[in-house]
Amino acid sequence: MMMRTGWISIAAMALTIASGPVQGQELSNGAGPSNTETTELTIDLPACKRDMQAWKVFSPRKLDIDPKLWNDPYFKKRIEESDARWRKEDVIDVTWVDIDGDGWCDAITSGDKEPYKNAKGKPTLLFQPRAIYIRTGHGFIPFREGMITEQYEGSSFTIYWDTQSHSAVIFTRVYQGNAVGGIGEGSDEFHLRQMLRASFAAHKAGRAEEENDYYVEVESFLYTTLQIPRATSKRIWAEEAERAGVDLAFPFLN
Repeated sequence: MMMRTGWISIAAMALTIASGPVQGQELSNGAGPSNTETTELTIDLPACKRDMQAWKVFSPRKLDIDPKLWNDPYFKKRIEESDARWRKEDVIDVTWVDIDGDGWCDAITSGDKEPYKNAKGKPTLLFQPRAIYIRTGHGFIPFREGMITEQYEGSSFTIYWDTQSHSAVIFTRVYQGNAVGGIGEGSDEFHLRQMLRASFAAHKAGRAEEENDYYVEVESFLYTTLQIPRATSKRIWAEEAERAGVDLAFPFLN
């Protein structure tokens, strides 16, 4: 039996940096013709260069203060205190991903250590993301103008790479709510398949917590038909259970 969480509901929204719709090509990350979905997404994120010098001096607090005041004793102290608190509370972990496809690593900060950010052969999964900062030639800037340092608190990220647009695609699950969103034809099915694949692998290995961690990311896809028809969800479930060699029945009757 799959584990269940105490959350009242799960929302899967999609945050995408891609410039166009996802469609067309089949991915080959270990799947055969019978268990792939039509999509340009892959779990393999490209290597990127880290600008650690720019990251070391990056100050989100300075973005809110006129540069003319940065060296004023009063504002300088406020900046230092705010940055110290930010690094202590919202930058406990950093995931380096090339979000915009320029070859440089962008930074996703997390409020806790991320156990699955480097999971081999599985999607990059973050449970405690706080904010996204894009590396530019002038240093780091927030992914969205006006973004606060704890913008994504209460959400999880699953990060894929779009081989067509050469940019990252991030599925966001909000811990409360029941809205389900998508990012293009085939993408939701791909996400469902990859999370079930990781969950079933953990089940077979006897890692119950890891099994549940991946499962809850897509549980909402299984009990609604807003994005994925029930027949499609059942088919993907059956294919991945067979692939993993586990005897797990589809969790919802209708």
